[in-house]
Amino acid sequence: MKAVIITPCLHGKIKDAAEFSAEDFIICADNSFARAIEENLIPNLIIGDFYTGAPVDFPQGTEVIRFPVEKDDADSMLCVKEAAARGYKKISVIGGISGRLDHTFANIQMLAYGKAHGLDITLADGENEVFLMSQGKITLPRKSGHSLSLFSYDTEASGISISGVKYPLSGGTLTNRFPLGLSNEITAEQAEITLESGLLLIITSKLN
Repeated sequence: MKAVIITPCLHGKIKDAAEFSAEDFIICADNSFARAIEENLIPNLIIGDFYTGAPVDFPQGTEVIRFPVEKDDADSMLCVKEAAARGYKKISVIGGISGRLDHTFANIQMLAYGKAHGLDITLADGENEVFLMSQGKITLPRKSGHSLSLFSYDTEASGISISGVKYPLSGGTLTNRFPLGLSNEITAEQAEITLESGLLLIITSKLN
């Protein structure tokens, strides 16, 4: 079971950015619920400040939580906190990485909030997927026409090994002062990434 958070900032279709199952708990941030309904996705919960002041016609029977415009958390963070409060550890955030740069950066920092609170959060918009990796090992399937980039989210991420890619690495170190891990490519059926310490920001992006 996972929570899917739909944000207003999404250029393509919601269903192109993520796979949905009947068990998913769908949360819409602010007015994104209108686009969700257009794609026959009925939200379980709508959260936002609805700052435009225009009349809002919420779907019947859907829970709505309103917040004031002046608040410490962005709408997407409010959605993440509410999903966590309801017991969801796996969270997929749709959109939020292809609009305003400050909002994109805030959402990337939201990934670090998730790691600190035991949450597995992924940002996706149909062309990009972004998540944070902590100590351990993961595998990523090859996606045709996509690049793979690794960035240190800490001052330093060390003990990095990556195989199944065009530019492999064994026991390497990345810092947050130089983007050495930009634009790699998965050449095998899957890539395997190992990290001994620090946090890695992992991004797959569709090549234009």
